[in-house]
Amino acid sequence: MNAANTMVEAPLRVAMIVHAYYERDARVRRYAETLVRAGHKVDVLALRGPGDPRRQVLKGVNVIRMPLRRRRGGIGRYVLEYLAFTFLASLMLSLRHLENRYDVVHVHNMPDFLVFAAWLPKLTGCKVILDAHDLMPEVHASKFGVSSSHPITKLLNLQERISNRFADAVIFSSDLLREIALRRGSCDPQQTITVLNSPDPTIFDRNRHPWRGPDDATEFRLLYVGTVSPRHGVDQAVRAVALLADDIPGMRLLIYPRLAEGEGDALDDLRRLVEHEQLERVIEFRDPIPLDQIPHEMALAHVGLFTPRLDAHIDVALSIKVPEFVAMSVPIVTTKTRVMQRYFADDQVSYFEDGDIDSCAHAIRRIFEDPEEARLMARRADRFLREHSWQVQSEQYMGLLSRLVSKTRSGLPRQPAGS
Repeated sequence: MNAANTMVEAPLRVAMIVHAYYERDARVRRYAETLVRAGHKVDVLALRGPGDPRRQVLKGVNVIRMPLRRRRGGIGRYVLEYLAFTFLASLMLSLRHLENRYDVVHVHNMPDFLVFAAWLPKLTGCKVILDAHDLMPEVHASKFGVSSSHPITKLLNLQERISNRFADAVIFSSDLLREIALRRGSCDPQQTITVLNSPDPTIFDRNRHPWRGPDDATEFRLLYVGTVSPRHGVDQAVRAVALLADDIPGMRLLIYPRLAEGEGDALDDLRRLVEHEQLERVIEFRDPIPLDQIPHEMALAHVGLFTPRLDAHIDVALSIKVPEFVAMSVPIVTTKTRVMQRYFADDQVSYFEDGDIDSCAHAIRRIFEDPEEARLMARRADRFLREHSWQVQSEQYMGLLSRLVSKTRSGLPRQPAGS
């Protein structure tokens, strides 16, 4: 895509809606801050965490927080929370749009039906984008262990299709997600693009945070940052550490959960597992940290861990934490998934099969015993950043905006997003 195709001639007013805490959502922040740096005005409607102000300007982004918090629970809890947030976001978005009209509303799933919060702007000609971070039917199957033929899964397929068709364009966070959605006919291929989860180089900058391993050279530090839930498989990392605790001197596993509260029973279960294995001296649970502090912690780690359980969702969703580890030159031990194998060769990360704790422990041990090969592995993984850098991904996004708004401003019929 050449530069001319990615330029938006006049500043845009863009609203983003996300059922998450803005500061901790790397994907949403990358979009918003990229737009602000390009001279556009961006409002983000998000959840409000404990102690967060109702409104705040962060790096030029106007963040408006809805009076809701995120909590994990059963299906009923999710539905009520999603519906409440959609209602509040629709009300706030409509009021702000009437005051000063938006050019684009960019809605981030989950849920997909959050896109209908933009009903009033769409009626007045505003372009609406749905950003599919994940596929709801696969996430539901993963969380609640149901099949593709389950009635709720079928209902989620239907709401996915209706939501995608309501949007003027749909962005997917990996090629595999887009392929699955197209196979089941939930969107028009000409109205879709892929914007991969690539780290923001202004945050994940290895020159500002050079990899150096732990401050204390006697430590061998493992790092997990992200969601703690059964399907994210942090217990696999704990069990692997249990096999190595007596063999690797100075080994420590630091666990930074994504949320300070609302992780449900999973975090408590993980703490009990650590106690049962008598690993308190080796494994430390820390409080969640802001996105901007994660590069510093990664720069102190010998190994980055991504150890989820394999299922319909995990197999196809690219976790942002893997590219972030790559950006910070950290060697990675990861569960072998379809999406990981699409983007990373066997000599770029250290794979193990889901459930094979011995193999996971062996991968960690290899990095400890051969640090030079581990560094070479991390360097080879840089291919991902060269081919899928945020500069390349953001050009895709800006090109999409240009195509959408140019037809609105010229009064011509809409051009397909993928043209």
